[in-house]
Amino acid sequence: MVTATQQQRFDVIVIGSGIGGLTVAALLSKLYRKRVLVLEQHFTAGGFTHTFERKGKFSWDVGLHYVGDMGEGSTGKAVFNYLTNSNLQWHKMPDPFEKFVYPDFTFEVYSDPDRYQADLVQRFPQEQFAIQRYFKDIQTAAFWFGMHSMLELFPRWLHPLLRPAIRSFGAIARQTTQQYLEQHFQNVHLRALLASQWGDYGLPPSRSCFGIHSVIVSHYLKGGWYPVGGAKAIAQSIIPVIERSGGTVLTQRRVTEILLDSGAAVGVKAQHTAKPQADLETYYASIVVSDTGAFNTYLKLIPSNYPLVERQAIQTFPKGSSMVTVYLGLNESPQRLGFQGENHWIYTTYDHETIAQNSLISSNYLPKFCYLLFPSLKDPLAREHTAEIIAHVDYDFFSQWREQPWRRRGSEYTELKAQITQSLIQLVESHYPGFQNLIEYAELSTPLTVEHFDASDRGAIYGIPCIPERLDQSWIGVRTPIKNLYLTGADTFSPGIMGAMMGGVKTAGILNGAFGFFKIMARIMRESA
Repeated sequence: MVTATQQQRFDVIVIGSGIGGLTVAALLSKLYRKRVLVLEQHFTAGGFTHTFERKGKFSWDVGLHYVGDMGEGSTGKAVFNYLTNSNLQWHKMPDPFEKFVYPDFTFEVYSDPDRYQADLVQRFPQEQFAIQRYFKDIQTAAFWFGMHSMLELFPRWLHPLLRPAIRSFGAIARQTTQQYLEQHFQNVHLRALLASQWGDYGLPPSRSCFGIHSVIVSHYLKGGWYPVGGAKAIAQSIIPVIERSGGTVLTQRRVTEILLDSGAAVGVKAQHTAKPQADLETYYASIVVSDTGAFNTYLKLIPSNYPLVERQAIQTFPKGSSMVTVYLGLNESPQRLGFQGENHWIYTTYDHETIAQNSLISSNYLPKFCYLLFPSLKDPLAREHTAEIIAHVDYDFFSQWREQPWRRRGSEYTELKAQITQSLIQLVESHYPGFQNLIEYAELSTPLTVEHFDASDRGAIYGIPCIPERLDQSWIGVRTPIKNLYLTGADTFSPGIMGAMMGGVKTAGILNGAFGFFKIMARIMRESA
C-alpha cells in the first residue's frame, strides 16, 4: 500500500475542468466541505466554457454560444447562482434570437413559445394540428429523456420497478427525429425547419433520438442567454467556491492513469504538460470523478490490464461529430449590417442528411451549411467586436495530420485551413453582402484543435452521441464497475453546457447517497427562492 503526503492527498479528485467537473467539485466543496483537486490538461480551466484572445483585444468563446432556461425562477439559473454564489450575471439575447435561413425563406424565432407556434402555423396553415401536437410531444419527450437519465439516482432495488414503467411511455422519445417528423408532417420544408437546431446536439434527424431533439428545442423555447464577461466568467466564478474549502484547480496536468488498489480507485497519475520530461505527479483521494467522458475514462485512464467488459462496446459505438470554427475579429460593429446578436443557421439545402453526409465541404470547398454568431453582441462587457462561423465536419478529412504537433502541421494543412476559412466567409457574404469588409482578423480551428485541447475522441464536441442506441447502454451514467470511480458531465446526462452541468449535479447527488440528487436540488431551489 502506497502512502501520500497531506499535500498529495485530497478528499476527491476530479479529472477535467469542464462544467461537469467544476459543478461536482463546487457542490462537494460547498455542501460537504470536501477538499477537491481538479486536474486540467489545458493551460486554461473551464473546458468548453473557456475563452481565448488574439491581438490583445479580440475574445471568443470555444463552446458556449448561448444557454436557455436562464430566466428568473428557472432551474438552470438557480443552479448557476448556487455554484457561483450569484457572482455570475446573464445577458438575454435580443428577439428574434434565432434565424433559420433557407434557400427561399428565412424564419425568425422569438423567445415566446406561443409566438413560435403561431408563426409556424401562419407559414404552414395546412399543418396546424401537427404543429400543435409537436409542441406537446417535445415536452413529453423531453420529460421522458430527463426521467430516463435520472433512473440511476434511485436506489438499485427500485430499478426493476421503475425501468419498465419509464420505458413504457418512452416510445416517442426513442424513435429518431426523422421518424417523428416524417410520421407527423407532410411539408418537407417544415420538417427541415423544425430540425434546424440539430447542430446544438450534433446529429442530423436520421441519427438523433427524438428525446434529445426535444430536450434542446424545449431548452430554448424562452430564448437564449449569454454570461456577462464571456464564457470564461463561469470558471472564474466557480473556482473560488472550490478553493474556499481548501481545494484547488491545477492546469497543465494531463491525467495518464487512474490508480487502483484492490479493485478500487485510490488516486491518479498526471503529467505536467509544460514539463514533459519531469516525473509523473501522483495524487490520492478516496473518490475519483472523471469529467473526460466514458470513452477516455474506460479506454485510456483505467489501466488496460483491468478487465472491463464495457470496453469493446464503447470502442465500437458510433462516433460523435466535430466541427471547424472560424474566429473573426471585426473592425466595426456588425450592427451596421443589421445584426443584433441573434444566431443565424444558414442552410443551402433543405436536406439535412446531405449536409451531414458531406459535413465539411465538397471537393472545391463549398460549404452546405454554417452557423453564424456574434459573441461581442451578446456580452455587454465585450471590448471589440467578434463573430464566429461554425460548420460540422468529418474528422477523417483531417486525420492525416493527427500525429503532427499543434501549430506545426505543415503548409498543406495551413493552406487547407485558409481555403475553408474563405469558403465559409463567402457563404455568409452571399447572404449578407458587406460582411467580409468587416473582417480584420480570421483564424480557423479544426477537429485536431479540439482533440489537442479537449482530448476528446476524434475531436467530438458532444461526447457519446445521443442516438437511440445510447439509451440502452449500461456504461452511460455516473457509476462505473470500479469502486470509488465515478463519471460526470455530458455522458451522464445530456450534451451541451446545461446537460453537462446537470450531470455534475447528478454525480454529486449519487455521492451523497440515497435520493442525494433530490436533496441537493431541494436545497438549491430553496436558497434561490
